Amino acid sequence: MKRVSIALALAAFTAVCWIAIGRAQGNSDNPFWKHNNRGELVHVLPPAALIHQASDKQQVFAPPSPTTAVFSASYGSGTLINHGGPQIPNAGFEAVYWNASAASGNTGDTSLGYADMNSYIDAFITKFSDGLNWDNSATDDYTVIQQYGKQNGITASLRNWGYFVDSQPTLASISDTMIRSYLQSLFAAGSVQISNSIVYGVYFPPGMKVQLDSANASCTSFCGYHGNFAYNGMDIKYAAFPYLNCSGCLLTGKHVADMLSIVTGHEIREAVTDPDLNAWFDRTGYEADDKCAWHNLYSLSNGGFLVQPEYSNGGTVTASGFTATYPGPGCIVPSATAGGGGRGHGR
Repeated sequence: MKRVSIALALAAFTAVCWIAIGRAQGNSDNPFWKHNNRGELVHVLPPAALIHQASDKQQVFAPPSPTTAVFSASYGSGTLINHGGPQIPNAGFEAVYWNASAASGNTGDTSLGYADMNSYIDAFITKFSDGLNWDNSATDDYTVIQQYGKQNGITASLRNWGYFVDSQPTLASISDTMIRSYLQSLFAAGSVQISNSIVYGVYFPPGMKVQLDSANASCTSFCGYHGNFAYNGMDIKYAAFPYLNCSGCLLTGKHVADMLSIVTGHEIREAVTDPDLNAWFDRTGYEADDKCAWHNLYSLSNGGFLVQPEYSNGGTVTASGFTATYPGPGCIVPSATAGGGGRGHGR
């Protein structure tokens, strides 16, 4: 009987291990994990309608608040778990526009008075971080992730490495492996600088679909995603951003630019905290921004750009070279004095 009990215990332990490994490798039913046409893992942000449930009662836009607000997580289970993977120290972001149409956008699709998508995204990256370590201020929209700088300290500054506007023809669709090959061609040509610390955000023009595999395409399965690949011994981090003028990824009353700042902020924070998809996620595989996706959206105090909350484990944490007390656990809105545009689902 003792041997049977031991065998059952070992079997249960093995099953738990395989479940954990499967989730870590994207082999669960988590809608945020997808594979490309070669079976390589990426992490997506699904459209709101794809993941909203009938029982969902949370508001899309956070109510105005002069101080930090904490909201319940929308998805996943429990707090984030450190699985031992790296973070990006001294992270930066470089925007790569497939062509001039991607950089300019359609008339009327920009926001906050910016002339084109390029200038909008460039300003957003500059203002997303206040350059100061987390101190529970109204501009801690980026630095809330410093609590996850365990393997590698996450600096307070998100460096803006500028942008590159290419002249590629607009295609009907592009695969993820083609995007990776495209970035490699830019590295080889010296068109963009190469660094382990840069997240390369590739923006596509209107009408160009991003296709992961035969069943998963932009605007139906995802609004953006991040991943990584090896190039000349370097670990390249990148994110793909389709043009979000589709109904699946465009909230009623908002501009394409608003959606791009939401998705860009989501992918940057996840790429920094979980660049190789083996670092910070909860026991069901949800990364930090997944847990707060499409709810309690708010405008940055610095610049007014629309973003989503970041999940915080909360508590007093020593990470990124200092000790601080973070609010939570829950989805953090440092300040919503500008508002996101009212309550309700807005769809």
